[in-house]
Amino acid sequence: MSTSAINASTRPKDCLSCRVIGTTTLTGVGGYALWQSRTIAAGTPLQKRLMSGVGVALILGGGYRWFN
Repeated sequence: MSTSAINASTRPKDCLSCRVIGTTTLTGVGGYALWQSRTIAAGTPLQKRLMSGVGVALILGGGYRWFN
């Protein structure tokens, strides 16, 4: 058995409120980043693409945080 498998099995689980707060924060910030990447927002097209990528990554991070 590898050391990563041992550490994963002995790692304590987060409480429900910690998971809810972490997931909500990541998803909320991701939604805000997507809001900032809309067409009428200020910024160059490159900046808007970067913000949309950051937004999607944060929302996916929120989903990962909830299910792990």
